[in-house]
Amino acid sequence: MLRNRTLVAIALSVCAAYTGIGMVGPVRVLFAQSHGASLAIIGAMASAYLVSNFVFQYPSGWLADRWGRKQVMVLGLLVQALLSLLYLLIADPILFIALRFIEGMAAAAILPSARAMIIDVVPAEKQGEAFGFFGAFFNAGFLLGPGLGGLLATTGYASAFIGAALFRLIAIVIVITMLPAVRKNTSIARDEEAGPPISYRTLFALPLLGAYILAFGDYLYLGFDLTLLPLWMHDHLGASVAIIGLAYMAWAIPNIIFSTVGGRLADRVRRSLMIAIFGLAQVPLYFLYGVTTMAIFVVVLFAVHGLFYAFIQPAVDAHLAASSRSTMRARVQGMYSTIGLIGAFFGANVFSPLYAINYRLPLFTMGTLFGLCVILGSTLVRISEARTTLVDPLKEETSFS
Repeated sequence: MLRNRTLVAIALSVCAAYTGIGMVGPVRVLFAQSHGASLAIIGAMASAYLVSNFVFQYPSGWLADRWGRKQVMVLGLLVQALLSLLYLLIADPILFIALRFIEGMAAAAILPSARAMIIDVVPAEKQGEAFGFFGAFFNAGFLLGPGLGGLLATTGYASAFIGAALFRLIAIVIVITMLPAVRKNTSIARDEEAGPPISYRTLFALPLLGAYILAFGDYLYLGFDLTLLPLWMHDHLGASVAIIGLAYMAWAIPNIIFSTVGGRLADRVRRSLMIAIFGLAQVPLYFLYGVTTMAIFVVVLFAVHGLFYAFIQPAVDAHLAASSRSTMRARVQGMYSTIGLIGAFFGANVFSPLYAINYRLPLFTMGTLFGLCVILGSTLVRISEARTTLVDPLKEETSFS
């Protein structure tokens, strides 16, 4: 994988970008709270981000397929850098909601373009390993970001936001200098001109539907993370900002170490089996989160969680890549993220009132719903795998009927 310079550049740029995101992850909610934001405003901030990200995921994928992956990524990163600094100029917590909405628009430009570019430059038989490699760098951002952000926040929340802007600028430099500016290769252009228009039915073919259901269940945690995780650890477990950052780091370290291993495994065994085993293995962790009363125990559980995730996510990514026609790769990635964001929005809005009743209820509910999504999603992936063995692998279109 290290020989593929484009893949390395994609991984490095996303690592830098998500280091910036991770730096403000542990402190944004506490920053808003320090400016007088209520739980309702904090929930609205998360909802604004998720709605905006949801709305603009597919348009960003569409734009990346036509204008270019590189151009879309640069635009999204530049807007994110500016927004990180704007937080420091605003005192009214209501305006944080507007900032989060715009931030969601910018964030929608990053991952669909990056993931589609990976599919463009990596052979199908190595895409599991490639996404494992990408996942390791992606999660390295979450390793560096919360740790740096938590450390800087001990001197003041503003330091974390300034650091986040700087890392977005680093990502822009990597994208501009190391990634090729390719709108669409010749073979893809011919396929698009010769083939029928892409319909929404194609975007929801059986192989993709299984991945979308898995994304919905996976992103439930994002809704919890954006609204409640810092409050849960700080208010109920007595965790400092530094400990909250340490928890993110504990999740990321085993994920970084084992993601490439998980990716190689996804290229050699049935992906549906990996998804079922390592997805269901996560379910008991949510219930353990709910019953623990010690922040340090959560840190240990996060490390176990990151290990399991290192084996399921490359399998899902590789399955999604194998199920994407060449003319709609970024749009499929955008739709995948869109469905996931529906799950995050659902989580943010359902878990908040449950949290007000009892802080354990969101964790128990999340574990149950995630388990159901893993069962249904892995079943659909298995059915699509069985169907694929019955068709001519040279006929790409048969995989989407």
